[in-house]
Amino acid sequence: MVAAGVVSEVRSHAGRGLAPHALTFFGYLALAVWASQYTFDASGVPLIWPAVGLAMAVIWRFGYALAITVVVAALVAHVSLGAAVADGLLLALGDGASAVIGAALLRFLGLRGDLASLSELYKLVGVGVGVTALASGTSGALVAVGVSSELVGTVLLCWLADTMGVVLIAPLVVSLRIRPLTMQQAVGVVAALVLVPLATFVIYASWIPQPISLPLSYAVFPLVMLVALTLPPWVGMATVALTSAVAIHCTGMNKGPFANMGMAPDLLSLHAQLAMLVATAMILAAIRAERLAAEAQAHEHLQALARAGRINAMSALATGIAHEINQPLCALSSYAQGANRMLARGATPEQLREPLERIVATADRASDIVRRTRRFLERGESETGPVDLNALVMEAVELLRPEFRRRNVELRCRLAEQEVPVSVDWLGIQQVVVNLVQNALEAVDEGGNTVQRWVTLRTAANGEAGTAVLSVIDGGPGIADPGDGALFEPFATRRRGGTGLGLAIARSIVEADNGRISVSNEPGAGAHFRVTLPLYRGGEE
Repeated sequence: MVAAGVVSEVRSHAGRGLAPHALTFFGYLALAVWASQYTFDASGVPLIWPAVGLAMAVIWRFGYALAITVVVAALVAHVSLGAAVADGLLLALGDGASAVIGAALLRFLGLRGDLASLSELYKLVGVGVGVTALASGTSGALVAVGVSSELVGTVLLCWLADTMGVVLIAPLVVSLRIRPLTMQQAVGVVAALVLVPLATFVIYASWIPQPISLPLSYAVFPLVMLVALTLPPWVGMATVALTSAVAIHCTGMNKGPFANMGMAPDLLSLHAQLAMLVATAMILAAIRAERLAAEAQAHEHLQALARAGRINAMSALATGIAHEINQPLCALSSYAQGANRMLARGATPEQLREPLERIVATADRASDIVRRTRRFLERGESETGPVDLNALVMEAVELLRPEFRRRNVELRCRLAEQEVPVSVDWLGIQQVVVNLVQNALEAVDEGGNTVQRWVTLRTAANGEAGTAVLSVIDGGPGIADPGDGALFEPFATRRRGGTGLGLAIARSIVEADNGRISVSNEPGAGAHFRVTLPLYRGGEE
């Protein structure tokens, strides 16, 4: 529904100006003049008619007002190409009506136009080829040969010409969305739109012997596949359209691997290859879009699961945090009462300075506790960037200190002396630290007399390996089978009252930052969880 609303808004705003009408008019004329070069000598029927694909796409995208522009452009094109005015008008009305019918069906079927799924392709190609091209081809054949013995053959020929026009032009116009690109993407777009058609020209320009150029013509397929899998859909469609134009023009000039039997059979043979090429590009673009959508949905689910994990962690730490906040609140009350008593005894402003400063410092302490808690419970949109692993760990530790004091467990921090820069999602890795340290605390607290009541955190950087390592070691009883991979699976827990989500979430977050997490038993102690993350190296990661 949201996508449909956006498309409707685009149509509404775009259809108000003259630009869509001007572009449609001159685009239709240019495509018609170009296609008129490739016709049967006898009937004058073109072997490709891309204007019909343009007509259907612009009416779908910008509204039915473009139908008038399409009819006018078609009339001018057909008359300028030698048709009588009456025949040109009939052809123009047929082109316009078939485009309107196709656009209406696409709107009825809810086409979004992003080519982001195979169902979108089925709608576009099904309507374009099965309705618009067939209607346009039939009307064109009736004008060309009338009701005669040649009608069926001419309808088939016109339908093939319109079909190629639809599959080459309509996907480009429908999917065209100009959005800001990164420098890398911009270079990729320019390379795709220049190098692939250039490679096609080299193959089709008769510089290469035909026995070699024919199999070499399929070398364009992996290039187009690469474009479709790495760049937005419209780039792939534009690349295919330009590549096809080059191939058709060279073949029409009796050059290239398909030039050997005359223009008609040559172009019809080429059409079969181009149809496979555009089908490949559209299917791969849709598969890429579906994969990106699935990844985004999985990431969104991970964010929701991670936030649930943070809330669960905070519920376990609530008693300690409440105690930690209660202390500064009690101190605030004491300092304020003391200041009041001093004021009643006639204390000077200078004498009141110290208790007032203590009130401010204590209030800041309470505010800092609330700030850390709120930050940890944020929705947590992923923002990856260079951070100091030591600072990240210390902020997580401050959340946990109250619970360690309440349970009388020593928290040891053995952090690297220098900064340990890593490029990670701050909030995500902070949650990993909280989950691991909280698990270690529970292991120590529930281990009875068989444990040493401490938890140690260590950070280190390995410049040669390009990694940073965070270790969480506890003095608990250890893990029965640290090599059991199920330890990091969802709902696998060995702790009474545990959800079995903490380690699963931790692994997902770490792996999303191109890191890894492992566990072993520390000699003379308990469990040893090790998180390895890539070091940040300025412009390199």
